[in-house]
Order: sequence, then C-alpha cells, then structure tokens
Amino acid sequence: MITMNVRLFTRSDVLSSLSMNHKAQIPELYVVRALAIIGVLLVHVSSVPVGIIADKSSIMFMFFNFLNIFNRYGTTTFIFLSAFVLFYRYYEKPISGKLLMSFYKRRLLYIGIPYVIFSILYYVIQMYYSYGETWHQFVQAASVIGFLKMLALGKSFYHLYFVFINIQFYLLFPLLLLLLQYKRNLTKHLIWIGFLLQWAFIIYNYYSLNYADKGQLAISYTSNYFLGAYFGIYYSSLMEWLVVTRKKLMSLKAVFWVLLGSVWLLASFADVYMFYWARKNGTIFNPLLYELVWNLHTITAGLVLLQLANLIYRKLSPPLVNIMLQLGIASFGIYIIHAGILFYYYRISVSYSPLIYSVYVAAAFVVTFALSWIIVSFIQKQSRLAWMLFGAAPKISPYIEWKSTNIAKRTKLSLPVSKQG
Repeated sequence: MITMNVRLFTRSDVLSSLSMNHKAQIPELYVVRALAIIGVLLVHVSSVPVGIIADKSSIMFMFFNFLNIFNRYGTTTFIFLSAFVLFYRYYEKPISGKLLMSFYKRRLLYIGIPYVIFSILYYVIQMYYSYGETWHQFVQAASVIGFLKMLALGKSFYHLYFVFINIQFYLLFPLLLLLLQYKRNLTKHLIWIGFLLQWAFIIYNYYSLNYADKGQLAISYTSNYFLGAYFGIYYSSLMEWLVVTRKKLMSLKAVFWVLLGSVWLLASFADVYMFYWARKNGTIFNPLLYELVWNLHTITAGLVLLQLANLIYRKLSPPLVNIMLQLGIASFGIYIIHAGILFYYYRISVSYSPLIYSVYVAAAFVVTFALSWIIVSFIQKQSRLAWMLFGAAPKISPYIEWKSTNIAKRTKLSLPVSKQG
C-alpha cells in the first residue's frame, strides 16, 4: 500500500503563522495557478502557427486554433486569484497606516521591481530585433522617453499587460477594501456589481470612447476581480458548493456543478467557433458578442479550475500533487520569463511540412515550459535576490511528505501566505 504523511509543523510554526496572517493558506490555489500557467503557455505557443498556417481548412489549423482560444482562461484566472488572495487575507483586518505601508511595500518590491526589470529587458529585445538587429541601430532607435511610455502602459512586451493591470488593481485595493469593510452588505452583491461595471465600460467604449487598448485597463476585468473578492470573503461557504464529493451527487450542489460545467463548455466552444470562422473566412460577429462569450468563457473557467484543483489536491498521488504545487509557486516567474524564451525559440527556422511543423510547435511548448520552470526554480533556490526577478516564494512550501507503506489523510495547516499574493 501507499502511505501519504502530510508534512508536520511544530506548534510554534502554526502559532507563528496564525499571528502573522490570521488565516490558513489554501494549498489548492497553487494548483489553480499551475493549471492557469499551462493555459497561458498553450495560448502563446499556438498563436504563431495560427498566424502562419496558410490552409485555414486543415485539421492542423483547427487544432491550433482550438488550443489558442480554448485556453484563454489563464490570465483572467490569475486576475481572479489576485483579488481572491487579497480579500481572503485582508478583509477581516482593520486598515491602518502600518497595514497600508506594508501592503504597498510588498507590491512595490515583489511585483513592481520584477515588472520594471523585465520591461527593460523586453524593451531591449523588442527594439533590437525591430531595427536591423544591430546595436548601432538599436541605440539610434531606442529612447528613455519611449521606454517610459511603454512602461506606463504595460506595452514593453505583449504579455506584461497582466502585471500592469494588476498594479492598477493594487493601487485601488485599499479603497475598495475600506468601502467593503464599511458597507459590509455590499459584499453580497459583488458579482453582479462587477459585471455591471465591466459591461458599462465595454458598452461605453464600443459606442463612444473607442479606446483601442481597453485590455490594458483593469476596469475591463472587474467581473473577474469582483468574483475573486467575493470568493476571498466567503471562501468557506462557497467551497461547499464547488467541492465535488460523492455525498453531494444527489443534492442541489450537483445541479450547480452541471450548470457551471455546461456554461463553461458552451462558452468555450462558442469562443473557439467564432474565432475559427473569423480566421478562416473573415466572418466577423458583433464585437459585443465576442465580449460576452469571452467573459462567460473565462469567468466560469476560473471556478471550474478551482473545482479541478481541489480534486487534484485531494485525489492525486503526493508526488504528482507536489509537482503541481511547485509549478504553482513558480507560476509568476514562468509567466514573466516564458515570452522571451518562446521568442527566441520561434526564431529557429524549420522546413515546413505538417508533421515536422507539428513536432516543432509541440517542442516549442515543451522547451519553453521546461526551461522557464528550470530557470525560475534554480534562481529561487540559489539566490536570495530571486524576488527581484520572480516575486516572493512562500516561506513554507505547501509540500506533502509521503511514504510507501500506508495512506494518511491530508489536512490543511496554517501556512504563511505568499508575499506574491
């Protein structure tokens, strides 16, 4: 038989954790992050073949289009988790000057500094390869003002918008927290308020503002942020509805699971279908319909991933769970570094044939995923300054120790919340 013994912590460890954070860490959230970063990589890896493949009627194009659109839940799930963790951690804490100083200091150190460092790196890469691939032309084309504009708009590279919009949310978070602590009845209405704010902006932008880069603005994701806030505040009671167990199969909760899964699948496949026809035949649907389908696709995906993560954490063998936990811990670093690795990989030329090109793209995923994870994990383990590049790892890793003789029950212990959150 197989034995799983959950890592034991001393009483002082647990009491210290409680005094620091007042709430237990949620290990499943690291699994959600792991699933989300896989989705991000699949989208970015598949975006190149979607643009290159000439025969839009081919099975290969349909496959890569599916990967590219179906997995678009990654970044919005990270957005959902950002609000989830912050409200889970801070909602019951009284706001004080000390708390605000600590909050902004952590975001500046563990989010702001990595953002600036990688914005510089990606700006250099982008400018160098856009202007003749010589340093002489790079010096002529690059400018401090141009870089600062890109930095201020999250445009140093295509994937940094996620960090940029989260910084916007961090700036507003204390005000939102103060409002919800003062008007606690508002917390029950967060979900529909989030949708209302997001869609008011979407409609206003469509009919009047016409701001081209609305995806760079946090208000475009208020449904995701407010859903995360709602789950952070009411986590325990909400998980009663999400956690899948045999005992609940004949209950109303099971009906909710079916409805949630159905909406997620229908919206996901509708998203894939609409983009397929747009890319294949130029069939363009109403932009508001794209917004609606994508919103339903991503908002339900976050909840489905939370369900799946809970099942993985409870049911998979400890070695596999530990892999997912470690991937979740490294997810921010992988997110921020993978685009550079993928950029250089796709500069490798390959002779085109369906089989060779499919292997080439599959290798792009494997190489980018593995190399990103190796680099991030190595630097986090070897350098005390790793936080400057990849944010802060948790002080105590949510690791499950196991042996090979007996099966032990998993328990949740009070672990320090990662500063990355």
